Amino acid sequence: MIDVTIIDDHPIVRDGIRSVLETQVDLCVRASLADGAQVRTDPGDVIILDWELGSGQGAVATIGSLRERFPKTRILIFSAYGREERVRAALDAGASGYVLKGSPAAELTSAIRSIAAGGTYLGNGIAPPLGRAPDALTPRELEVLRLAADGLSNEEIARALGLSERTVKFHISGILGRLGAARRSRAVAIARERGLL
Repeated sequence: MIDVTIIDDHPIVRDGIRSVLETQVDLCVRASLADGAQVRTDPGDVIILDWELGSGQGAVATIGSLRERFPKTRILIFSAYGREERVRAALDAGASGYVLKGSPAAELTSAIRSIAAGGTYLGNGIAPPLGRAPDALTPRELEVLRLAADGLSNEEIARALGLSERTVKFHISGILGRLGAARRSRAVAIARERGLL
């Protein structure tokens, strides 16, 4: 069962998503919230996040906050617009997928399943940002991975980059998810195969 939290500031949109997900035997709505700040407990496997939240906190900041607090939860952006700069910003912030609000219900459920399994998903009509594949690492993730490849522990990486150990764990989780690896050593091997290191 894949547990999903819906975050959208329009009740009718939240209700519509819930109705779609409740028809799927493998998907369960854990929470339906108007704002990312309302997430108080484990949001489950996937968060569906509205890019155009009406609150003061921007989507990029919301993604970063949620990823740091819940590094194992994957984030799917649900937006009315698929402009390249938005898609790039979402992926760079740590989202695992991006789907347009005009998409068929089947595409939304496919996206949820894909990112819950550790993959990435860009909906129909959304091209990968130029110069960046959907599973590419952010510059900070590359820094972390290079140090991990050198054999440094999370604590040592945190000291080297001036980060908290918790933030390093967040980046490691993002690296594993983007590269489809279950452990650090495999992520390093995949990155070397792709010429990232």
